[in-house]
Amino acid sequence: MAFCTNLDIREYAPEMFEQGVDDWTDDLAKAETDVSNLVQIRWYNNHHNTTDFSKTKLVESQWTRATVYKALSHHILPKLSTFRPESDPFREQIVFYKERFQEEMDVQFGLGIKYDDDGDGSISAGEVNEYKQDRLYR
Repeated sequence: MAFCTNLDIREYAPEMFEQGVDDWTDDLAKAETDVSNLVQIRWYNNHHNTTDFSKTKLVESQWTRATVYKALSHHILPKLSTFRPESDPFREQIVFYKERFQEEMDVQFGLGIKYDDDGDGSISAGEVNEYKQDRLYR
């Protein structure tokens, strides 16, 4: 399964289907890869001794909103934008969804990353991993 589908895009930004495109699946797949890569880089690689990260062990529903925001800000809206300074509503939406994406990632990392370490198909209390950043990076 995927972190999100066209139905999720329709829920958060239905106007994307009024732009002459009926299917954003390829862009959603790219955004899913982006999100899982960020989880691996920011959390898994820092807290595990192996490189056995598998995005299939993440709880998909935890990353739906972040994936939608990433798809909109980095894949879908840039395709629709003219990138002209005058009257380009897509540029404003790119900024909006980039901010929502960062907020959502921060929230999910703060709540704890649900990762099925043992691969049994369920998340136990020990498989909810809090992310703490003790060091300030500049």
